[in-house]
Order: sequence, then structure tokens, then C-alpha cells
Amino acid sequence: MRRRLVIIVHLYQGLDENCLINRLARHFWAPAGWEIVVQQGLRNPPDADVAVLHVDLTVVPDAYMALAARYPVCINGQVRDISKRVVSRSLVSRDDAYDGPVMVKTDRNSGGRPERVLRVAMGGRRARWADAIERCLPPRWTGRLKDDEYLCFPRKSVVPAWVWRRPELVVERFLEQRQGLLYTINQWQFLGDSGVVLTYYGADPVVKYERQVRQDPVHNRVPEEIRARRAELKVDYGKFDFTVTAEGARLLDANRTPWNPRPPSDPRLIAMAKGLEGFLKRR
Repeated sequence: MRRRLVIIVHLYQGLDENCLINRLARHFWAPAGWEIVVQQGLRNPPDADVAVLHVDLTVVPDAYMALAARYPVCINGQVRDISKRVVSRSLVSRDDAYDGPVMVKTDRNSGGRPERVLRVAMGGRRARWADAIERCLPPRWTGRLKDDEYLCFPRKSVVPAWVWRRPELVVERFLEQRQGLLYTINQWQFLGDSGVVLTYYGADPVVKYERQVRQDPVHNRVPEEIRARRAELKVDYGKFDFTVTAEGARLLDANRTPWNPRPPSDPRLIAMAKGLEGFLKRR
């Protein structure tokens, strides 16, 4: 019998062409004989051999968690919350003793952009107006960082007072990984037992993929601390950003709906596509 994979997405989000799970399904699993069904919303869910909970929000609504629980095997079916307050173990408070370098980030994943897009999609014209006004207001009023960037400070004590008053923001120790003058970050993309790591370098403390100056060949060096955090967070599939310093490896960010617009020949796609078969053994 033909095997079926159901990808559960939010009613107002759909499945973007460049999201990683879509590219894996189209270029690898469908040609291998899998029937791919996108379950958009909660109504009339089909049966499946394997499901994937792919709601692109920091906190998955309870109704979608309940739908995921109906399937005997659901990838990321136990991952409800990936906010910084859940994922990071390097957050600091205003009153603790630490006074080293810090970054200010949004508690929500991806700067809270998916939540804003969903709010506009569900709210119509008034929501669009409200979002346009919010973009013009300073972060101290909205908790929304400009262009979803981080704020860097050389010491925690110089973080502006308004930051601590915004529940949308968190303050995290800046645990830099360096090679010479360059800053480094590692991205582990994984599905089940398959995955790869991309290590890339930038001239700025906030290393972004699009602003990198070079990268290492893909590899599989994942510190045990990061593997342990993955097990604790129960993430079956996604992308982890981490650094490795003298204090050990630290998880910075977890993403369960990563993008990868690269062609099917990309080694990350090839490696991760192999991870699906392992979930059939869980049935």
C-alpha cells in the first residue's frame, strides 16, 4: 500500500514553497512513492502513516496540538512552545549578578513575524492599519525590534530600562564563538536521526546567513549538550542555532518550520530526506 504523509498547517498560513518540509516532500518523498497531503486547518483530517505538525507560530494553538495527538506518529507533535524563555538557558534578569555583554531579542521566534502576519490575515483592514502604525512606533512602545534585529550591549547594566518592562523582549548573555576576527554560529538541521551542521562566519556579533563572509563544508559535529537539549525539548525536526565557547555549547534558537530554498542537490536536503523512514518504526 502507498504510504501517506500529512503535513498539518494553520488555516491562515498554508505551506510555503520554500519551507524545508515542502521541498523534502516534493523532491524526495513524493518521487519515492509517498502520498503527500497538506492538512490546512482543523476540519476533516485524513488518516496517515506519519504526520508533521508544521504550524509556524512560537506557541502552537491547543486545537492544533490536539489534532497532532490523533495521529499514531506525528513529527514535532509534542513541541508546543519554542519561545526564548523556553529554549534558552542563558537569559539574565535585571537583578542578577551578571554584568557582561548581552543581546536583547524577542521572546517569540523570528522576531514575532509569523504572529504579526497571522494577525493581519485574520483581522482584515483594521489589523493591517494597526500593523502599519505599529511599524512606525519606537520599540519601547511596542516591544517590536526594528527589522527583527537584535540589540547588542557591552554590559547588562547599560541595557535601557524600557527593555526590562517589555514582556515581548528577553535579555541573553552574549556567548560568542570566534575564529580570529570573525564571529561564528552553527546551524544544525535535522529530521529524526538524519541531519547536518552548517558553520558560518561574519564580521558582526550578530551572524546572519545572508551576511556571512564564509562557511565551512557541511559536517555532523553536534555537541552532546545540544543533543541533550533537543531530547529535552522533544524536537523531531527543525533547525537549532548554537555556539560553542569555553563555557560549553549553548542553544540560542530553535525553529521547527525552517526554510531552505536551495536546489534538491543541496547536501542538507539529501541528508535530511533520509530521516523520514525512521518514523515508520514508531508505529
